Amino acid sequence: MIASVLEMPSMDRPDEPMEKAHLTLTFHAADKRRRDIDNLLSACKAYIDGLVAAGVIVDDSADNLSFSLYYEKSMKHNQIIFDIEPAT
Repeated sequence: MIASVLEMPSMDRPDEPMEKAHLTLTFHAADKRRRDIDNLLSACKAYIDGLVAAGVIVDDSADNLSFSLYYEKSMKHNQIIFDIEPAT
């Protein structure tokens, strides 16, 4: 994740890290197994830390980052989609 964010064209990455951001995580599963929501979030810790290291967001503390988490069982392949937007 860190490498892919660092390789983003400059037009896709903010000039300055976002002070406050909202992160929407959408998990797509290829199977119908049940998953604990807290485990899904903890699986993204390294990716979220990578957003800080790459300069996309200033900090991942609760004061600076909010999130929404969705889980869908309709995909052919497992994937996680990150959508980051400035928050107020």
